[in-house]
Amino acid sequence: MKKIIITICLLATATTLFAQSKEDTTLIKNFRLDFAVPDMPAFKMLGTNPSNILRPSSPQALSLMISEIGGGDGFVLPKSFAAELAPYILMKSGSLTLEDYDKNSQLYNLRLSLGTSRNPENSTTTDVSIGFRTTLIDKGDLKNDQQYRRHIYKLLADKGELKDKYQAEYLTNNNLNIQDVAQSEVKLTSMNEYINKKIEDYEANFDYRLDTLKQGFKERNWNKQKLDVALAMLGSSPDSLTENIEFNKFSLWSTYGAPVGTNGQILLGFNYNYFTNDSIEYGITSLTSRFYGGSNSYKGFGEIQVKRNENLKSNFFYLALGGEINIKDGIWANISAGLERNWTDNNSYFVSHFDLRFTIPEDIKLF
Repeated sequence: MKKIIITICLLATATTLFAQSKEDTTLIKNFRLDFAVPDMPAFKMLGTNPSNILRPSSPQALSLMISEIGGGDGFVLPKSFAAELAPYILMKSGSLTLEDYDKNSQLYNLRLSLGTSRNPENSTTTDVSIGFRTTLIDKGDLKNDQQYRRHIYKLLADKGELKDKYQAEYLTNNNLNIQDVAQSEVKLTSMNEYINKKIEDYEANFDYRLDTLKQGFKERNWNKQKLDVALAMLGSSPDSLTENIEFNKFSLWSTYGAPVGTNGQILLGFNYNYFTNDSIEYGITSLTSRFYGGSNSYKGFGEIQVKRNENLKSNFFYLALGGEINIKDGIWANISAGLERNWTDNNSYFVSHFDLRFTIPEDIKLF
């Protein structure tokens, strides 16, 4: 009876090892990639950037943006700040699996953003924004790539066979059979130590192979087809405590991205802003095109935008150059400079923008 019980325990341990490996490997947090942190609807509403295109990207559990960091006397606290989160991914914490994601992918793609900015014209008024965004098409999302999944499941199958492989290897090397081990606690302990050591060595190689797959995927898929839609609203508060907020601006975006060769991407964006207060209502419509060239970590871009302001009865043209840089895992910088021209009154203005963007590093598998 003792032999039977020990043998059953050995089989149960192998089954548990495989099941746990499979569960851990198919968690969504293991499919997260350090793609460029996208524009946030709430941040766009703050009006810190003359560009009205909303850059699409794969959903992140949590990301942050700050701008207007510098001041006349050097570094100061950012005047504009926004955060975007995917509430359903955060609610699932580190337990969300590919199977769960597939059942409700649009629900997990839904993101909420919140932004705040101090009014540059006075020291008391605070602008507050709320935004919502969802991704309708995302060919660059690791979670949606069936070929990558097949690679993952192949690695997983290899990993699941290790227990039996190293057990047989131990028995052969020591001229033993499973009954000999079952009758001796010393031999059983020795065999388990041997198996665990071999598996630990394989784990390091497994993680390396997984990371290699992810790095290759990022470079091949950062520019793949995407479609985001979003809406947001902006309100102003007479004090820094954001009390008595009155919302007076509403915005809608739609942005489509498509690859251009292996190292390029084109974005086509639409934006409509609606302003309302006690005395006037009007809209501003923008059509924007942006072209990226480079790699996932370093890329430059050129942008053209036409805008119609119904309040001023004016047409604007915006031309800019810029770049995105992946400073470190989870940290991105975005910089641009260009010329905005009012074709109605023939005035031109030089404009520039810089912001920093943060997300949970790829190597930290929290969500």
